[in-house]
Amino acid sequence: MHQTITSLLIIDPQYDFYDVPLHEQLTLGNQPTAIPPSLSVPHSWEDAQRLATFIDNKQKSINNIVVTLDSHHKYDIAHAVYWQNKHGQHPAPFTLISHQDIVDGLWLPTNLELLDHVLEYTQSLEKTGKYSLLIWPTHCVIDSVGHTIVAPIQTAINAWEKQTALLHHTISKGENPHTEHYGGCEAEYPLRDDIKTQFDPQLTALVVQSDRIFISGQALSHCVASTVEQMVDKLPLADIKKITLLIDTTSSVAGFEQQAQAFVEKMMALGVNIANTTDIMPS
Repeated sequence: MHQTITSLLIIDPQYDFYDVPLHEQLTLGNQPTAIPPSLSVPHSWEDAQRLATFIDNKQKSINNIVVTLDSHHKYDIAHAVYWQNKHGQHPAPFTLISHQDIVDGLWLPTNLELLDHVLEYTQSLEKTGKYSLLIWPTHCVIDSVGHTIVAPIQTAINAWEKQTALLHHTISKGENPHTEHYGGCEAEYPLRDDIKTQFDPQLTALVVQSDRIFISGQALSHCVASTVEQMVDKLPLADIKKITLLIDTTSSVAGFEQQAQAFVEKMMALGVNIANTTDIMPS
């Protein structure tokens, strides 16, 4: 008799993306989370609590938990220190840098030896219709508090591991400072000399090996959207139909709600299931 395999993929459930209540921040010790308020995703703390409840309710029937972790250095192509203008000033968070801006010298890499790379990089992003290069607040720096999994989700994962005698699996993305890495399968601009930026089949294999896969995490408008799109792009319809996006456990970066809605509608049209955790029967 075939055992039904149920998997859970949680995308970037890290402190830097969550609107952590002050009393929770204090429990992290004297070092505050590295998040500027501008990068915490609205409603994300409630998302985390709903996902934790879902994991607890489905504990005995979840066979795999996979977590992607956004993992950056302070020096990163999407962080301010990578860039400067002719006055030596770094761009403010949420500055868009276009290919033409670089051609015109409005923004140049702090390390001018990378000029050819960033020209090719931005040209590629614009030609392929991917996200424009956006300078984010410095986030998910490796070994910082902001890089770690938020407490409600980590506690639920720990309880699942204890109940099932299984271990969750993590996939790190974003360590290469010269390309963005929204999706869990590949970087926005894969680099020939770094295999970790090239397509990684782990997540598509997870779908193929599962009968059902639930997806959650942050942010719906960016890393969740990019990861699911990358997976769906490589999967046949029969496998796409195994995917359920837990829509009440993920939210958008403020100002990108329309982008997230367009993503959800596109995925529904392609066969992805969209559901609230309360729609899924407890095990």
